[in-house]
Amino acid sequence: MSIYLDSKNLQIDSASDGTLRAQIEGDRCAVRLDVLRAFPISHADENIVLRDGGGKEIGILQDLKSLDSATRALLETALANRYFLPRITRIDSIFERFGSAVWEVDTDRGPTTITTKALHEAIYEVSPTRFLLRDIEENRFEIPDVNALDAVSKSRFLGKI
Repeated sequence: MSIYLDSKNLQIDSASDGTLRAQIEGDRCAVRLDVLRAFPISHADENIVLRDGGGKEIGILQDLKSLDSATRALLETALANRYFLPRITRIDSIFERFGSAVWEVDTDRGPTTITTKALHEAIYEVSPTRFLLRDIEENRFEIPDVNALDAVSKSRFLGKI
């Protein structure tokens, strides 16, 4: 059973090795803290799950806004690293080779080549206009709004799904 944590009784800091540590007042400590979103797409800043280095759940923070600014910044950095999600802004080409698909794209982080498994296994429809792609190395990429792509990119994408 999950326990909701009171942000007033929680202290989180960064250890010398860069990992996070948590101290719950009057309760326990946790080292090598893992920070996860219970609902990473629909409620990204709510229901933040904290786990110790062994994977055991410590509890859930209802809302990042309840934290002081320093603690919130630490957790936001940890979440940004865990949920790194480049956005595809242009699709230069998609071609299939040996059962895989190779995508030449531009992202908000620069141009890249994405290799995915068969297209139907790599594309996840979040909404009618929003899509996630997962490459063969388990990296994720987002098309936040297929209608916002230029006409050629949109045509290339819609022609493959």
